[in-house]
Amino acid sequence: MIKKEMKDKLLLITYAIILFVCLMNYNWIGNILKFVFKLFLPFIIGSIVAFIINVLLKMIEDGLLKKMNKGKRVTSIILSFGIIIGFIAIMSFILIPQIKNASQIFIENIPEYQQNIYSLGQKIGLKEETLEILNLENNKLRKEITNLISQNYDRIINFSMGFANSLFSTLCNFFVGIVFAIYVLLDKERLTRQIKKLLKKICNTKTYNFVINLGQMSYQAFSNFIKVQVFEACVLGSLCFAGMLILGLPYAATVSVLVGITALIPIFGAFIGCFIAAFLIFMVSPLESLIFIIFFIILQQIETNFIYPRVVGGKVGLPGLWVFVAVVIGGSVGGVFGMLFGVPTMSVIYNLLKIYVNKKKEVTE
Repeated sequence: MIKKEMKDKLLLITYAIILFVCLMNYNWIGNILKFVFKLFLPFIIGSIVAFIINVLLKMIEDGLLKKMNKGKRVTSIILSFGIIIGFIAIMSFILIPQIKNASQIFIENIPEYQQNIYSLGQKIGLKEETLEILNLENNKLRKEITNLISQNYDRIINFSMGFANSLFSTLCNFFVGIVFAIYVLLDKERLTRQIKKLLKKICNTKTYNFVINLGQMSYQAFSNFIKVQVFEACVLGSLCFAGMLILGLPYAATVSVLVGITALIPIFGAFIGCFIAAFLIFMVSPLESLIFIIFFIILQQIETNFIYPRVVGGKVGLPGLWVFVAVVIGGSVGGVFGMLFGVPTMSVIYNLLKIYVNKKKEVTE
């Protein structure tokens, strides 16, 4: 008994010393963590890609290629990547020409916009110096831009080099991640068995069962969330397309695709698409842009308050209120990625707490 108490005290002291050292050297620890994260980033990307592709791959294997035996896995991987690449190509084919067209309209209308702003400035009584800024002629505007570039030449070069280096590094990490994801998907069953075997060696039975159940619960929550989120994005995009056709608004297909893609980010993502879409429509007609914003706010309120929490919450085992909380907290902590993974993560935490409370209740009774 005394030995056990001494052991617990020594462990507590050890933990306290480690925590103190970490707090005193948090910059050094932070740099090490950044280095480790950067080192393993391609494999983290690969794991995320493998998980997402696996949801589609499983649907293909269990459905389309159910009766196929030889080469089933390789064919499923090729089809999965082919579907995603095809989807991206179709979306690009729809979006890029329309965005290019809208940009051309915007450039052509710059003199008109400039004149309208200048007239508005005169009406509200702006000073002549301010109005001169608004009334830049093409030659004067070109001169101002040239001067700005020449004055900040070194900064622009450094920024361009840094951006190119960052882009190259990102592309390399993504390519390595894709290759890693393919290897994981090809041999996922053996990899799962090896992880289970390792856990059995280093964990007792209770811990092993907890980790396995946690893994299964997490997989179920995340896979269900991906399926439902894609379904919700398709529903919102379809409703947006139908509504824009009824109202006779421009760029119906482009805007609907844009809204559908950004709607993959829970709750708030569609608003990002809304602002981009409103800007595109504004280039054609400011009044129609305002009509679109009003229409979209109504559509989003219906989708957010009635459809999304019930459909998504039901599938990932999370009440509607906690779906909203998960998105807000996830966005605060991890931005866009936090929003994407906040809901399934909250679902796992919620279900673990529910299991814990139920066990406590059984013990009490």
